[in-house]
Amino acid sequence: MQRLLMSETRGLLPFATVLLPEQIADRIVDAICIGQIAASQRLIETELSQSLNVSRGPVREAIRILDSQGIVVSADGRGMRAADFDSLWAEQLLDVRVAIEQQAALQAAEHLAQNPSLADDLNAKIDLLELAQGDWLDVNKADADFHTKVFELANNRLLLTIWAAISRHVQILFSIESKRDPDFQVVLDDHRLYLEALLSGNTSQISSEIISHINKPKLRNRLTKTEPGGRNEQTN
Repeated sequence: MQRLLMSETRGLLPFATVLLPEQIADRIVDAICIGQIAASQRLIETELSQSLNVSRGPVREAIRILDSQGIVVSADGRGMRAADFDSLWAEQLLDVRVAIEQQAALQAAEHLAQNPSLADDLNAKIDLLELAQGDWLDVNKADADFHTKVFELANNRLLLTIWAAISRHVQILFSIESKRDPDFQVVLDDHRLYLEALLSGNTSQISSEIISHINKPKLRNRLTKTEPGGRNEQTN
């Protein structure tokens, strides 16, 4: 419990030194995931730079990165704000993810068949996922890292580029789901089944598992307009 509480306060903890804009962007996404930055909340560069103990330049560049990925959007001429992360966003994200991850998984499976030792990397990601139990921010990061490794094993630069463009969105959706249905064992078991499907080499089984893994029926059935910070509004 103590570990979980610590994760809820670290999204905007200061950096000891100035880091790259990509790392700052990751820290802003962490803050969205744990509710320090709410959906639709305006981002103020001076406040972010003070919280993160960095100058405004890299913060501004981090916001540009997140703008290019749709994590932040224009605030009607008054700077930038976090996106809405509503039900339409979630539906579109799931559709895109299924389309690209099926291809990545099938290509990764081909490389695993040629070199089974590559599965060690995926097993290591599952081990890290298991070690993260009790800290949902770390769980969601480890979850995203597992899927990043699948895209890397596919050895398809275009697919990996597309995944990189949506992976922060996926992490935010993970954070929303972990608040609604915090069953860690299900998350862990799902990734073991995913790896088993990849190792089977059966294209039908792989495609079916990817759809099942991403398109969980209860997720599709209960999509809500939700801010990761806590406000839920059921859509009709």
